Amino acid sequence: MACGVILFPFSKDSLLHDFRLGGYASAFRRVAHPGGTVRVSSHQAVGLISGNGNHCNYFVGELRRYTGDPQTIADFYAAQAVPDLGLLFIENGEFPALGLDEVLPYRLDVLSAWLDSPAAPRDHLYLVYLLGIDLDPGWDMRCH
Repeated sequence: MACGVILFPFSKDSLLHDFRLGGYASAFRRVAHPGGTVRVSSHQAVGLISGNGNHCNYFVGELRRYTGDPQTIADFYAAQAVPDLGLLFIENGEFPALGLDEVLPYRLDVLSAWLDSPAAPRDHLYLVYLLGIDLDPGWDMRCH
């Protein structure tokens, strides 16, 4: 019991950030996805995703396969008006090169991290995600 009391100030920030990530995951589950799309994989992460520290990012994302027109998919998500919702279409079998250091967690910034097999098809894929930020990292070492 005494150890818990001593360690709580150092672990409470991690617990708070995990709780907030859970809120983002819950909000993401309420996002509707267009017909003709199917989930390939999903990931979530909390920690320092962009910048140089002193804040904590929350990321929840899903890689999906689609048929049809990318603009129709973009319009579908835009019509939901979900705050912090982002959309990236895979280009030439990889994530687009611009701005990924501010969107994807470091270990998820390559398409192969999202696919079960290196032989999996890399066309007609997109990533839909929620990305949030908390300016107080506290003692959570994932955010430094």
